[in-house]
Amino acid sequence: MRKRLQRLWYGSSLLLLLLLMPACGGGGGGSGENFQTSPPPPALTITNDSILPGTLQNRPYSVTLQAINGVGALTWSIAPVAPTALFVDGLAIDPGTGVLSGTANFLGTAGFVATVKDSASPPNTATKGFTVTASLPLQAPASQTFTLGQFADNFALFVNSSDGVQPLTFRVSGGTFPEGLKLNGHTGQIGGGALSLGTFVCTITIQDSYNPPEVVSTQVTFQVSAPQLSLADSVPQQILLNRPFNGRVIALGGVPPYRFAVSSGALPSGLSAIDRSSGEFNGTPTTLGGYSFDVSVTDSSTTPQSVTGSFFMDVKKPLGRNDSIGTATLIDNGSFSASISPYIDPPDGAPLPADNDYYKLISLSGATVHLETFAQRAGVTGALDTVLEVLDGSGTRAATCRLPDDTSTKFASSCINDDISSDLLDSALDFKVPGSGNTATTFYVHVLDWRGDARPDMLYGLQVFGLIAPMSIQTTSVLPAARSLSYSQPLTAINSIGAVSWSIPSGSLPPGLMLNSSGMITGTATTDGTYSFSVKATDSGNPPQTATAPVVIKVVEPVQITSPATWPDACVNKPYTFAIQTLGGIAPFGWSFISNNWLGLFMDQSTGVFTGTPLVTGAFHGTVGVNDATTHGVSQQIAVTVKQCP
Repeated sequence: MRKRLQRLWYGSSLLLLLLLMPACGGGGGGSGENFQTSPPPPALTITNDSILPGTLQNRPYSVTLQAINGVGALTWSIAPVAPTALFVDGLAIDPGTGVLSGTANFLGTAGFVATVKDSASPPNTATKGFTVTASLPLQAPASQTFTLGQFADNFALFVNSSDGVQPLTFRVSGGTFPEGLKLNGHTGQIGGGALSLGTFVCTITIQDSYNPPEVVSTQVTFQVSAPQLSLADSVPQQILLNRPFNGRVIALGGVPPYRFAVSSGALPSGLSAIDRSSGEFNGTPTTLGGYSFDVSVTDSSTTPQSVTGSFFMDVKKPLGRNDSIGTATLIDNGSFSASISPYIDPPDGAPLPADNDYYKLISLSGATVHLETFAQRAGVTGALDTVLEVLDGSGTRAATCRLPDDTSTKFASSCINDDISSDLLDSALDFKVPGSGNTATTFYVHVLDWRGDARPDMLYGLQVFGLIAPMSIQTTSVLPAARSLSYSQPLTAINSIGAVSWSIPSGSLPPGLMLNSSGMITGTATTDGTYSFSVKATDSGNPPQTATAPVVIKVVEPVQITSPATWPDACVNKPYTFAIQTLGGIAPFGWSFISNNWLGLFMDQSTGVFTGTPLVTGAFHGTVGVNDATTHGVSQQIAVTVKQCP
């Protein structure tokens, strides 16, 4: 009986053990998914920023280093970064509190490595590198004077400052600061553009970050002068014949009021003289053609500035309405969008004169020109029912057309078409241009609205191809010439047949220039002035084509650099401006500068003005050049000395 009970106890115990094993992570190689581990404690860490507050040399200093995640009491120590590195001489750290204090006996940025240990067993340790900058006391800067141009952008002006505990702050504390300029309170930079002329004196106060802060002041003077005088490109290059015109020559910079005068050339016929005070001129141009003239302007500066600008105005025939042959729109090969307007209700469905468009086309005789309208095929509801007609200059309908349904090679039909087919209301014609060989023929395409219900919003397209353009002169705008310097200008014609010969049927070239038969104008002009003449091109066709065009050549004094080769001395860390002065030439001017040894001034390539703030002393050299519209130019070796100024 005892043995049976003993076996029963052992069996029950074994069953209980097997039941408990999974809960205890047993099972001989189970995954251990229920096994829990504790995360490591956070590391001991020094929390101060690595750049500590600055101080002044030989002044008391104190800052507390702090750490987190330590166990028990902390122990602090400091050591040099390296044997040769600047150390925080005069400062020591309290081992128990982490207070770094003492008198800074060093100058500049010194470094050290701080170590902290806690009371754990074994102790945890943390280290971190730090820097402390000890400066000389903040110094009051010497007075500064800035010379500025009115409205000019300034970006390189700074209030001088030295020493003190960084960062510094700047503020205007007295006097008058020029309107339009702005002082950056963190850097001492002055930016913006001065709006008013004159001399402005103000006091700028500088404060450092020492505790208590050191404060100094300095006087800053701004001398704002008038910007360089110039003439704006304010005159339109094209105006319309017999249409009222109002214009104005606009001066920029300098000191108003200005005085204007036409110094050479002539305004278009029908325009008034330029008003001497306002630069305005007006009137109604009465003669087609190109007109070149120069305008000089003088300002009211104590030492007056004067500049001269060149202008060109071309009097063109206005496009106007195209509802007659006399007002037809000139077109070439291509596709054109239009609308027949204005709309006028016609009586009895007949089209009125206003419901017409006329187009002028020019082609060599013998060409086959295809003409076609697109209105219904544009997918517009209620599209125009167009009619297409070809006329000569007297309004007589041409009779050398082929209609859309004609598949022959003959061109013997009257040149009018209403509908391409019974279900297509658009129109089309093939037109054989009449005339003898190589003859430029002008004809007119008339588009009208058959129903007479056209509105401005009812658009149509006109397609033209097959025109053979007659010869024309492409070169009508030529270079001006510099007196006593070589000149070369080729003339070109397009759509010519074979070789082209050139001649001058009217007017005269400038003295010293000649036109050869191949279309090259060469020579050396000897006399200033504006010379108008016409050129004629004749090609080798049979018979030959001819074309004429007006040409204007202006002869001017060669551009010269008149400013001295040795510039006024510049002061280090102070703004500097120098404008290259020229005589002669004709706008536009282009400037260049080359140097292997320069001081940090920057040249405006459109004005020849150098600006900037030199940062180092010494003697500097370079080569400045200028070219004008004649393509001729000159250069000058220049020198400037940068010195230390009071």
